[in-house]
Amino acid sequence: MGTSDITSVSIGCIVNLRTIGGSISGLENDPTQNITLQNNGGDDLSLNGSFGYTTFQFYTRVPEGDPYDVTIKTQPSNQICTVSNGSGIAGSTNVTNVAVNCQTHGQVSTYAGSTAAGYGDGTGTQAIFSSPFGVTADAQGNVYVADAVNDVIRKIALGAVVTTLAGTPGVPAYQDGTGSTALFRQPYGVVADAQGNVYVADTANQRIRKITPDGVVTTFAGSTQGYLDGQGTAAEFGTPGGIAIDAQGNLYVADSGNDLIRKTTPGGLVTTLAGTPGAVGEVDGTGSAAQFSSPIGIAVDAQGNVFVADSGGATIRKVTPTGVVTTFAGTANTSGNADGTGTAAQFNQPNGLTFDAAGNLYVADSGNNTIRKITPAGVVTTLAGSGTAGSLNGVGTAAQFSRPTGVVFSPVTGTLFVADWGNSQIHQVVP
Repeated sequence: MGTSDITSVSIGCIVNLRTIGGSISGLENDPTQNITLQNNGGDDLSLNGSFGYTTFQFYTRVPEGDPYDVTIKTQPSNQICTVSNGSGIAGSTNVTNVAVNCQTHGQVSTYAGSTAAGYGDGTGTQAIFSSPFGVTADAQGNVYVADAVNDVIRKIALGAVVTTLAGTPGVPAYQDGTGSTALFRQPYGVVADAQGNVYVADTANQRIRKITPDGVVTTFAGSTQGYLDGQGTAAEFGTPGGIAIDAQGNLYVADSGNDLIRKTTPGGLVTTLAGTPGAVGEVDGTGSAAQFSSPIGIAVDAQGNVFVADSGGATIRKVTPTGVVTTFAGTANTSGNADGTGTAAQFNQPNGLTFDAAGNLYVADSGNNTIRKITPAGVVTTLAGSGTAGSLNGVGTAAQFSRPTGVVFSPVTGTLFVADWGNSQIHQVVP
C-alpha cells in the first residue's frame, strides 16, 4: 500500500422508483368506450372498454419522494369518469389505491329518501322526506332540500348523510330563529351562495329567508302577499317559487303568483326585472312588456342571463340582464313531450332548472316525469325518465320519476341531484 491518498473510490446511489396505479370500475364493455388517463400531465395511458380492465398501471415509474397526480385526459363517449385518491407523494411502496369510477350518462340512482313520505334524518334511504320540492348544492358538495310538506330545510352531506338545517317538522308558521326554533311554511326554492348561506323561497309565507351555515334564519325580503318593489321587508311577493343567484350575489325569484321575475340585490333591494303584474301570457318583450304564465323554475348562466321555467306556458324563457325576454325552448301554450330544437321542442309543466359547467341547461319536466337537457344552441333531448310516473332506477329512459320538481348540478360530484316530489326521494343522475 502506497503513501499517497486514494481518490479513485466512487459511490453510486440508486433512486427507488415506484409504480402508480389502481382500480377502474364501471367502464362499459364496449370497444367504442375509451378512456385516457394521465399522470403529472403526461404518460398517457389509454384503456379500451372491450378488454374488461379492472386495474391499471402507468408505464413510467415515479421516484420515491416525488409527487404524482392522476387525471382524466379524455372521457369515454357515453360515460363520465372520476378519480379518487389520485394525487400524493410516492412513498416507500408502489401506489395501488388510485380509483377511477365510470358512470353512464343518464344513469339514475337513489341518493337519499325512502319511498314512504314522512320525516326522519338518517343516511341514504334511511332518511325520510315529504314531497321535497327544490334543491341546491354548495361548493363543498352538500345538497340542500326544501322539504315542502315537512316545512323544513334539509342538508345532505357527502355520503348522503341527511340532517335538518332549519325549521320544525310539521309546524307550518313564520318565525326567525336558529335551527328548529325557526319556522317555514311550504318552502319551495333554495339556493346557496359562495359563502355557504342558503336562501329560501318561503312560498306560503311570501318571503325570502336567509340561513347561515350555523342555521341562523332571518327574513331577507318580503312581507305579506302582494306586489311591491322595495327594500327588504317593505317588498311584497305573490307565492315566490324558484330562486337563483348570480356571480355578484344578486338573487332572482320566480314570483309565480304575480307572474313576474324579481331581482333582489345583496343589500335586499327588490325590483321587477321582467313581466307585467297581473298579466298572464307568453309574450316576449323587454321588461314590463313581457308576460309570463306561472313561472316557477329559475337559473342564471355564466353571462348573467336568467332562464325561467314558465310552467303555465310550457316554455323555457331567457331574460337578459337588461330585461329582454325571449323564448329559448318549448312551444308556447302547448304541453307535450317532444325533443327538438328551440320552439320545436315541447314540455309539460317544466319546473326546476340548473346549468352544468359546460353551459347545458337541465329541466325537471314535472308533467312528463323526465329530466331534459338543453344545449347552449337550444337542442332539447331527454336525459332520463320514461315519461311514465313511477319509481325506478336505471339508465336513460329505463328510469322513472314521479313529478320531479327540483334539479341542481353539483360541480363537486359532477352529477345532478333531483327532487322527486311524488316519490319523496332525492335521486342522483349522471349528466
